[in-house]
Amino acid sequence: MMNRLLKMLILLAVFAAAAAQAAGYLYRYTNSQGKTEIASAVPNDRARFGYDVLDHSGRVVRRVDAELSGEALERKKIKEARQAECLEAYRRVSALYQYETEIDHAKGKALDALSMAIENDQANLAHARNQHEQLLEQAARMERSGKALSEIVVQNIDRAAGQVRTLTESIRQRQGERTEIERRFEQERETFRGSGDCHFGTETAANG
Repeated sequence: MMNRLLKMLILLAVFAAAAAQAAGYLYRYTNSQGKTEIASAVPNDRARFGYDVLDHSGRVVRRVDAELSGEALERKKIKEARQAECLEAYRRVSALYQYETEIDHAKGKALDALSMAIENDQANLAHARNQHEQLLEQAARMERSGKALSEIVVQNIDRAAGQVRTLTESIRQRQGERTEIERRFEQERETFRGSGDCHFGTETAANG
């Protein structure tokens, strides 16, 4: 498959050279010794390395890039994929916000909602801990009086302890979300400005 594609690309390059020759153009290419040559045609074995098409005054009217292969081709694919991701991010952010101050407003609302959720978890955690302590005290009194702990008491103690663990983990995760919210909105700000890891002009974003 690759050999077939390579042959097609070489043929296209040769056809382009033939069309340019018919128009009276010259070609500047690098020969097998690494030296630059200008001729009325590009040798078939050099076309895949790229060449310049010159008019009668020596001005470059078209540049045919060298074929990419191996690591160079992979780097190009990665770069193009990253550019596509950046363009999609720009479109999304532009659809959400008209002004940069709207990003600050959305960020504030997200942080306020997170703070409220943490406060609710903390209140529920305090209640669960209090309930767990009361159940433990009840169990201790029963043991001191020589009574066996009922299965219901044991289940209630385990249930309360599970609620304490669940709410403690929920608070820990939500507190970590604060950093993620800060990072996400800062990234959206950079995308909105066209800065950060994504660099493209307004015209590119509009035409994409």
